[in-house]
Order: sequence, then structure tokens, then C-alpha cells
Amino acid sequence: MAKPRAILKRRSSIQNIAKITKTMQMIATAKFKRANDRAVGARPYTDQLTALINELSSAAGEFQHPLLEAREPKRVAVLAIASNRGLCGGYNTNIVKKTAQVRQGILDRGLDLTLEVSGKKPAAVLRFQKVPIDKTYLHFEDKPTFEEVNEVATDFMNRYEAGEIDELHVVYTKFLTAARQEAVVEKVLPLEPPEGKEGRDYLYHPDAASILRDLLPRSVRLHVFQAFLDAAVSEQTARMVAMKAATDNAVEMIKDLTMLYNRSRQTLITTELSEIIGGAAALE
Repeated sequence: MAKPRAILKRRSSIQNIAKITKTMQMIATAKFKRANDRAVGARPYTDQLTALINELSSAAGEFQHPLLEAREPKRVAVLAIASNRGLCGGYNTNIVKKTAQVRQGILDRGLDLTLEVSGKKPAAVLRFQKVPIDKTYLHFEDKPTFEEVNEVATDFMNRYEAGEIDELHVVYTKFLTAARQEAVVEKVLPLEPPEGKEGRDYLYHPDAASILRDLLPRSVRLHVFQAFLDAAVSEQTARMVAMKAATDNAVEMIKDLTMLYNRSRQTLITTELSEIIGGAAALE
């Protein structure tokens, strides 16, 4: 059995760790609230934009747009979104696994692959696995801005319209509820043709096709932005859960070490008393 002093030293170290993990849990909880408000707040705009595009498509007639142009894929781009920091459970690992699956599927089809990664942690793991990465984004933090995402989305759209890529897939953690997040892959480009259903009789100025030409790029930008927002809130949720589990484990270890310390101390006292009694008996 370990000596009481060694047990106390170990218990003190774990108590310090518990304070750190508890603090990180509280920080993640505060960040989760802000990130959740942003992610959930953007969804109504996304839904309304999709509904408006479908409404306009019924009035636009035979509408064509470069972002709707589906062609035989030869060059596929994948954007994987994760975190610059760890201590968030399996959040980054799930994205790495999903990215590896998507990458292997594209290579099995005999297509050229362009892989871009947002996040220091997944980039490091993929490089360790000898996976070539064409571009890494490290400036997206807990609060991605639309301006930052717009630069990335616009670059992909320009490359798609120029024929440099034929498809764009985004791998990220979709935020469903506070208790459920899922690593998913979604095809962003080419856009699915709007559902041409009969809409209400509106007068459009300018014409419906002109409005659609403006809204379709916005739809791509918003889709990518929503992915970054979902990834941000999912990261904080994962870190919040991971730090709570670490704190609970530390508390249990502290309890076990306290009991072990008491037994060790009692054993040491009993041994010392036995030695004193034995010594006194020897002197008689």
C-alpha cells in the first residue's frame, strides 16, 4: 500500500485537475449558449431563402445558372470543418473518420481530389496518416463570421464556375439537439435545381430570373456558413460533455484516494503501535 504522503500528493494533483476541468466546462457552457443562438437563429433565414428560390423558380421559366450546371465529375473538392483545439471528446475524431471515408470513396471512383481542412487538430491527424491536404484554415474560432466564410465559399464557387472542380462536399458536425450531433457530409455544389412548382401570382421587379441569379450564390454562401455555425456549437457541446465527464471522474478518484489514504494512515498507526508495544514488552 502506498504511503499516506504519496497518496495526499496524488489526491492534491487530481483536485487541481478537477478545478481546471470544471472551469473549462463552465466556459464551454457559456460559449455553447452564444453559439447555439447563432446557429439556430440562422436556420429560419436558410429555410425562407430556400422557399423563396422554389417560389421564384415557378415564375422564371427555363432558368439556367452556372451553379446549377451538373456535369460528369472529374475533380471533386472536400471541405472538412472541425476544431483548432482538443479536449472535446470524439468531436475531431469523428470528422477525421468521416473525411477518410469520403476521401476513399472519391478515390475509388477514380476522381481527382482536392482536400481542404478547417481546424488544426484534424489537419494534424490527417497529415500523421499521410493524407495530403491542399489547404488548411486555422483562423476560424468559436465565432465564425459571415465575412470569413464568404471568402471560402466564393473561392469554391469561382473555381466551380471556371471548371476547376465539378463537385463540392462539406464534412462537418450537424447540430440537431443539445443531446445529439452527427458527423455528416453534404454536397453543396452543384446546387440541386429548384423545384418548379406552381406558385402564387406575384409581380417581380426585376424579373424572377434576375432575382434567382442573385439568390443562388447567396444560398451556397449561407449553406457553407450554416455548416461552420453548426460545427462551432457542436464543438462546444462536445467539450462541455467531455469536461463534465472528466470532472465527475476526478471527483470519484478523489473519493477513492481519500478512502485509501485513511486506510493507509490507519495501517501506519497500527504498525507503529504494534512496534511500541513490542518494544515495551521486550524491555520487561
